[in-house]
Amino acid sequence: MTDDELAAQLVEWLPTRRWYQGKDRTIASVSVVDRSDLPGGLVLLVVGVGYEDGGADRYFLPVTAEEQGPLRFGGRRFMDALASPEAVRLIADLACSSTATPTRAGGRLEGRPVTGDRPRPALPVRSLGVEQSNSSAVLGDEWILKVLRRLEPGTHPDIELTAALTAEGFPNVPAQLGSLHVVEEDEPTALAVLSEFASGAREGWELATAETAEPTAAGPLLGALTALGTAVARMHLTLARVLGSRGAAAADTQGWAHAMWSQAERVLSAARARAPEATVALRDRADEIRERFEEVDDLSDAGMLVRVHGDLHLGQVMLDTDGRWLLLDFEGEPVRPLPERRAASSPLRDVAGMLRSFDYAAAEPHGEEIPHEAVTWRDAARERFLEGYAQTGNPLLPEPVSRALLLDAFELDKAVYELGYELSNRPRWVPIPVRGILRLLDSSTAGGST
Repeated sequence: MTDDELAAQLVEWLPTRRWYQGKDRTIASVSVVDRSDLPGGLVLLVVGVGYEDGGADRYFLPVTAEEQGPLRFGGRRFMDALASPEAVRLIADLACSSTATPTRAGGRLEGRPVTGDRPRPALPVRSLGVEQSNSSAVLGDEWILKVLRRLEPGTHPDIELTAALTAEGFPNVPAQLGSLHVVEEDEPTALAVLSEFASGAREGWELATAETAEPTAAGPLLGALTALGTAVARMHLTLARVLGSRGAAAADTQGWAHAMWSQAERVLSAARARAPEATVALRDRADEIRERFEEVDDLSDAGMLVRVHGDLHLGQVMLDTDGRWLLLDFEGEPVRPLPERRAASSPLRDVAGMLRSFDYAAAEPHGEEIPHEAVTWRDAARERFLEGYAQTGNPLLPEPVSRALLLDAFELDKAVYELGYELSNRPRWVPIPVRGILRLLDSSTAGGST
């Protein structure tokens, strides 16, 4: 069975996978780009997919020998390795090994250990079926192996940042044991990462929407948000210490202002065309939005730039059974190019993302009409998160007046982004970012004090 014959099978098989992201495109070709044959019948494949529209993707497909497997290769049958506990354990062990193995295409398969630990042998394995774009398996309720499916050449920001934070002993990320990469001409492409599994931890979004459905002034999540703000601030300080920082320059603030207004022009135009009634309140506010972003261009002090989370919201944090906040998924906004996601930015971008998430959490359980109690919860959540963030006395931030202006602008920019997203994906949620934009425009200190 040749690679070409396997590729022909994959044309039919790939679109049946939950993690395959080309379901709305027509496949023109599939090829085996690279391959690593490992002990125990484990084969790691990098598969190229070409589309009739001219685009192309690469996917990671680990398979393992199985008599009833759906794929035929080299005279044997294979199945997806994530369905095999032994194969999962082998991939996890590879991620914790510093050895490099040559691949068929001339690259090398490379593990990058972080802590020096390895999972105990023969741990029970169970797959997680909730993800759409990747695949994960839990080993013994202690570790989680995340296998990346759609591949992106270059240093993976989530793996890079969690490795750096783990090495520093930062307590608010799941510890990373190691990661697996294929390296071609010194450029890595991440394949998998092995991290601590927070058994019993609950997602911040789940907690928030349960609490805002029947909000009270003494909700358990509300009481924990000061600690979340402190954890986020300490993350920024740790990343600045480990990976460096620099002062924001005029080119940075000019670039932010230009990008913010360019996005706003596109989104407001789309809003007029797609949802004129739902966005009528914004019709005469474009000049105010532009003026807010122009103020960023004029800033003389925008603080320090550091590596940031890049897409921080309540769905990216978990509260574990010991009351510890865990920050997850440092990939940044997936629609942005990888170099942009790895660029240093203002830590206030992460703060703004979390503030917008409180807005969504207050609105989601209630639809069009948000009760006064939910609005009160949102305002208290903002205040407590910002209070916790400020407790570190963060030296990365600009002076207070510039700080409030910049946070206000980042939050407005995020709300405009959300409006564009909802117009395309969830029209019934359009009123949430519209209300957020109006509230920010009607307040000169919408972000509060950090």
